[in-house]
Amino acid sequence: MKDQVLNPNSLNLSAGYFLEQYWDDRETLDQGRFNWKYNCIYQLRPKSMRGLRHILHLNSMQTNHVQRPGGIMHSPSSPKDSFTIVVFEACADKVCYGELKLKTGDIIFFDDTYTYNFINNGDIEFTAVTIEKSRLGVLLPTLSKAINHRIHDTDARFASTLNKIRKEFTPPSATDKQPHHFQAAEDEILAVIMTLLDEQTPTIPKLTAGEKIALEIRNQVFHHMDGDINIHSLAEQHHISEQTLQNSFKSLFGFTPKLFIRTLKLNHAHQELVKSTLRQTTVSKVAYKWGFTHLGRFSAYYTQLFEQAPSQTLKTVYCAAEENIKESCADRQEEVI
Repeated sequence: MKDQVLNPNSLNLSAGYFLEQYWDDRETLDQGRFNWKYNCIYQLRPKSMRGLRHILHLNSMQTNHVQRPGGIMHSPSSPKDSFTIVVFEACADKVCYGELKLKTGDIIFFDDTYTYNFINNGDIEFTAVTIEKSRLGVLLPTLSKAINHRIHDTDARFASTLNKIRKEFTPPSATDKQPHHFQAAEDEILAVIMTLLDEQTPTIPKLTAGEKIALEIRNQVFHHMDGDINIHSLAEQHHISEQTLQNSFKSLFGFTPKLFIRTLKLNHAHQELVKSTLRQTTVSKVAYKWGFTHLGRFSAYYTQLFEQAPSQTLKTVYCAAEENIKESCADRQEEVI
């Protein structure tokens, strides 16, 4: 799912700012003051709405080091007029960013033009470096050629540099840092990435024909989540065998198509229960709306994923900020058969 970013905010920096933060819910994950927005957040595994991040601001860069369990799916959007480099330091299972199938040690490049769908199915650790385009100068054309491509972090040089700099600027070490220290750190970061680009030709990971179809189907079902989604019909429609479809989904996302679709539907049911009250709806109405005809199985699937019975979610009062899957995250106007 690739959509144009609408009115992103500019990169807001305060040189020397450092934050270490644990989060354990959607609301804390999507914090606007950290420049990024995490749209349409889907929980794919139990206990996955938690993690640890370290935010560091330099003169014209933000580094965001993240450790989180698998898995979630969301559509991150970067700040306006910015360029981003991400290195994946550890990937326990599947990682798919847009149409890029990724693994440990990969480095990817993108800017603020689009927001892309990001899925990780297992524990993951990565660092995103977001830079003001205006500060890149003569480096911008070279970096721009690498957009939506991948290189490898040879000998973990880029990750090691970022980790070293993060430690140098972690309080109380950063108390005596001056603007020239921040600039030196930025220069070191860019020097390493430009060296890696000199040594390698950025590539687009090759996908099988089945994996390309799996991406198409992901986009298709994402926009029709309350329809009757039939795996056999999807395979026929795309002229692919059900077994190839199963293998392609598992290869890209770590889920069978049936489990993937069911998990997304459970997230929509969860969000509807979060924003509703006992006077407005019932668990059975929400379950039927999202295609669950067997209430016992719906309750079991729901409780396993969210560690709470659906009836308990409906009874609990939540703040509005906890509703992250908005109406715009899925177009629910017609069925997929």
